[in-house]
Amino acid sequence: MQEVTEPVSRQRFGWRLRLLVIVAVLVTGFTVLGIVETLHYSSAGSESTVTSQSFFVPKSTTPVPFSLGPLTSTGKGQRTSLSEVLGKPLVLNLWASTCTVCMTETPAFETVARALGGQVTFLGIDTLDTSLHAGLAFAHKYSVTYRQLYDPNGIVATGYGVPGLPVTVFVSAGGKVVGENIGALSAASLRHYLALLFGVSN
Repeated sequence: MQEVTEPVSRQRFGWRLRLLVIVAVLVTGFTVLGIVETLHYSSAGSESTVTSQSFFVPKSTTPVPFSLGPLTSTGKGQRTSLSEVLGKPLVLNLWASTCTVCMTETPAFETVARALGGQVTFLGIDTLDTSLHAGLAFAHKYSVTYRQLYDPNGIVATGYGVPGLPVTVFVSAGGKVVGENIGALSAASLRHYLALLFGVSN
């Protein structure tokens, strides 16, 4: 009898051990998941912690010079050069009507630009777009009020070596590039960088 009962006892012990291991793994998994969700919520829920992982300070602080025409129905009008828009903090936003991410970013830029009331110069550059009219329709759709220029050959984008759109370049009042961001910025992240780089807030 002893030879029969001993293997059965070990079998029951092994089953219980496996059950305990499974329970421990599940509990650990749910605990880790809860921590991750908490961290995610904390990061997304606080405006002060909303920052773009694509932001960086470039090695070259010299802004790319340009002289571009306005984004108008004819494409004609007074050209704008970099030297004309310096003198106060400058935000250059490179976009295109075919850029789906730009569709979410542009309203955020318009909101912040209006709220700042001229403390910062905002300048949009329609880059490598399918046509001037496509870019103009895009700007009208999102009721953009800050100045828009047309760069069909992507001169500015090439100068900054950007890998894609949108791209935002932050230039100080003294004419130095103090930051770049590849990818879309929310209104909160844009305000964050304006305060960080220029000491400007609204």
